[in-house]
Amino acid sequence: MRSYPCEITGEPATSDAAGLQRQVHEGDEITLERPSDKAGQPSPVACFHGGRFIGHIREGRPWVRRSLLEGDRHQVRVTGFDTNEAGEIACVEIEITILNDETPNPDPDARSVISEIGDELRILAMVAAADGRIAASERGLLEQFADRRAREMGIDPQDGEAAHAVRWAGRKAADSLDAARIIGRLAIDRPSILPIMLDECELMAEIDGTVGYEERQVVTTLRNLLQHGLKVARDNSA
Repeated sequence: MRSYPCEITGEPATSDAAGLQRQVHEGDEITLERPSDKAGQPSPVACFHGGRFIGHIREGRPWVRRSLLEGDRHQVRVTGFDTNEAGEIACVEIEITILNDETPNPDPDARSVISEIGDELRILAMVAAADGRIAASERGLLEQFADRRAREMGIDPQDGEAAHAVRWAGRKAADSLDAARIIGRLAIDRPSILPIMLDECELMAEIDGTVGYEERQVVTTLRNLLQHGLKVARDNSA
């Protein structure tokens, strides 16, 4: 089974934040409606919570529509809510799991910034959020990293996608155990990213001109974990 992060946007998902969050919660199941073309025009995938329409799959995710039309079976769960600076819901975050195994090769359109480098962003967010908030300078650095890394992975981020991924990472910043697990996986799957992550962690801590106690502690922890990951990567390549 394959799972992919995705987003629900449009009315009413983005119009009544308080009302929606009273009724929809993390872990809730969402139903996707099989789309039908009207006058030759592709229709968006409608999303329902308990039979109530709550919005459409975000534009630029054609793989969801294609998967439904191909007869795939899905399990869809709410994973969070992304809000803008005004506190308004920008989208409902979901994870779509394709239940059938008839198509084992991932649809390339299903790849996104979060699906490909989300864990890397969660590690950097540990440093950025160490003092309880992510400053504008730190957010900008994270967005630059997200955009650059996504393109290195062969993804052309949609407008606002890198910023959304950074907000997501800030809410799901890794803890020490998460970081150890992520770095252990990267040491096997993407060892070349480890020294880059080490440099980015150091830069993230210093970008606002001061390195506070909390940031110093987090950077020390990550430095040790990343250096251990580099040793594992070297041993694996020997």
